[in-house]
Amino acid sequence: MVHGRRQPRHIPIMIGATGDQMMELTGEIADGAVLNYCVPPEYNDKALEILERGLRKSGRNLEDFDRPQLVVCSVDADHGRAIDTTKMLLCQYLAQQPHIAKASGVSPAVVQQIQGILGWPATREQIMQAKHLVPDELVDRVTASGTPDEARRKVAEYRKHGATCPILYPVGGDFRLLIDTFAQN
Repeated sequence: MVHGRRQPRHIPIMIGATGDQMMELTGEIADGAVLNYCVPPEYNDKALEILERGLRKSGRNLEDFDRPQLVVCSVDADHGRAIDTTKMLLCQYLAQQPHIAKASGVSPAVVQQIQGILGWPATREQIMQAKHLVPDELVDRVTASGTPDEARRKVAEYRKHGATCPILYPVGGDFRLLIDTFAQN
């Protein structure tokens, strides 16, 4: 027999929505939205507008609505190493998640090139062969990767654009340095 409270309790329902209709429904029925990752901070501006439409339907407002956000990061004292490890994730993700590629503003031509190299499931060799197709600019735009200062600045941008709490998604680099970088905040 399990012992404990038997009375009902409120368990917050969080939805990770991408499309406009699902984002609006999330605002209407959920307790919070887990905002996407692999998107630029400005993506949140439109997402928040759509969430607000749904929130109005249920008589609520954005200030009372939790909006944590997954943020891909790779922190290293060497900017290039941090970027390189992130490209491995983005390469695979762009090929397999076209809705995120679209939300990130990635060129369909780049996605097609990567898809032409990666199989399903993608092998490490295929990822290593295709990762050079992921532009550095994209890594900078949709992740918090780089030196500790660069990563902190990028996470601050996501917060400035409406994320209530960053959920760091480490993909490589110096993990101890990543922990130390954000433990100071």
